[in-house]
Amino acid sequence: MEWTIEIIGIIVAAIGALGTVIGVGVAVVCVIVAIMGVGVTIWHNRKPNPEPVAGTEEVAAGAARGVAEAFLLKQQQQDKLQKDHARALEALTDKEQQIKVLTEAVEILRNTDTAGEAQRKDAEAALARGETADAKAIFARMEEAGSDQAAQAAKAQGAIAYMNQPKEALQHYQRAVAFHSEDIEAWNQVGALSERLGEIAAAEEAFQRIRALGKTAGDRKVVAVALNNLGLIANTRGDPDDAEEFHRSSLALNKEIGNKGGMAIALANLSVIAQTRGKLNEAERFQRRALALHEALGYKEYMAADLGNLGVIAQTRGDLLKAEEHYRRSLALAKELEHKEYIANQLINLGNIAQACDDLAKAEGLYRRALALNEELGHKQGIATALGNLGVIAQTCGELAKAEEFQLRALALHEELGYKQGIARGLGNLGVIAKTRGDLTNAEEYGRRALALFIEVGIKLEIEKTKGWLRELGEEP
Repeated sequence: MEWTIEIIGIIVAAIGALGTVIGVGVAVVCVIVAIMGVGVTIWHNRKPNPEPVAGTEEVAAGAARGVAEAFLLKQQQQDKLQKDHARALEALTDKEQQIKVLTEAVEILRNTDTAGEAQRKDAEAALARGETADAKAIFARMEEAGSDQAAQAAKAQGAIAYMNQPKEALQHYQRAVAFHSEDIEAWNQVGALSERLGEIAAAEEAFQRIRALGKTAGDRKVVAVALNNLGLIANTRGDPDDAEEFHRSSLALNKEIGNKGGMAIALANLSVIAQTRGKLNEAERFQRRALALHEALGYKEYMAADLGNLGVIAQTRGDLLKAEEHYRRSLALAKELEHKEYIANQLINLGNIAQACDDLAKAEGLYRRALALNEELGHKQGIATALGNLGVIAQTCGELAKAEEFQLRALALHEELGYKQGIARGLGNLGVIAKTRGDLTNAEEYGRRALALFIEVGIKLEIEKTKGWLRELGEEP
């Protein structure tokens, strides 16, 4: 059995997933990227609002947006973003959605009658400076008063807390849906925040609620987004059949309503499912269709993801030159967008190319750069991928204790996230270390646990590799 080196690619909402490439003696993991459609108005399709036209209403809205943008910028400048949540704002579409909800919060603040005009203006000015206490106090009074605006006040508090305090933000949005159980936007925030905090069951419940509300309202766009996100949840849980069904349903709905951005996301996610199953020709067809749509729409962020995933497919086929070309094009776009998560992904993938060419020093340097970026962002799955690949380098250099330490740290993170593919790869890598030490009993145990998870997830290539490795130990799988 070889070690598992992770290659990074994309499933379409703001999640990172994994693919596989063969290393020397060990398998290094490549990174496949996942994209989630987590906005009631489909975040990944949003374009920045146009400049406000002359007119009282438009100018007021534009001014509210200006306060929202100033607040967002001030928070970033003050470096207050929590590391376990900062990666959410790396996506430009997510940033635009946050400006939208913050603008709504400013407008709610302006229109409330629970505070005097002077208090409202002072609170708004404080928000522009990045200070939240005055606005939060007014919103809290709105909730306590039990007014018709209670749900809006809870959402406004959630928007303000979203960046620095995701757990608090989730509590605010949960209150919002308690006040108004049919608020699709609030449910969407509950789902997105729950997913980012690793509360997968709660995220699934929220997206199912959005799906039901979209059906009731006859809003097929909302239903399509919910289906896509449910597919991502299913894939995270290791249920590729369910994930494929959700993504195909999302694709069909998006086709019906002519939503090309939604179609592209569904196609990219179907590509990841096919790649996981070892159906590389099908995966490439899906991915190229997604790339063509994203290019036509000018969505550079998703173009970067598509190119990275095409690199994963090429590397899985053993075409390292083509894989490197795709990774470097993806990296260039990620740098242009200053998208740190995608930059880290492609650094790992380029590290895999170096590792495959026996340039271990270069590979280690790239993995460590990726690790530093992922730690800065608090992106646990990215951290786990980088640690696992550093473990591969250490094992290849004969540093078994160091390799084991890396692999155990990676495994702990994957277990925390409930990411079955990552857990399986980590167990397999620990099995290789045990075998190298002559500990065949533990090697077999790790191998069998990895095999069970690969079978559960349905990754054919890894199933066959693990079975072959167990046979090498003299055991029937």
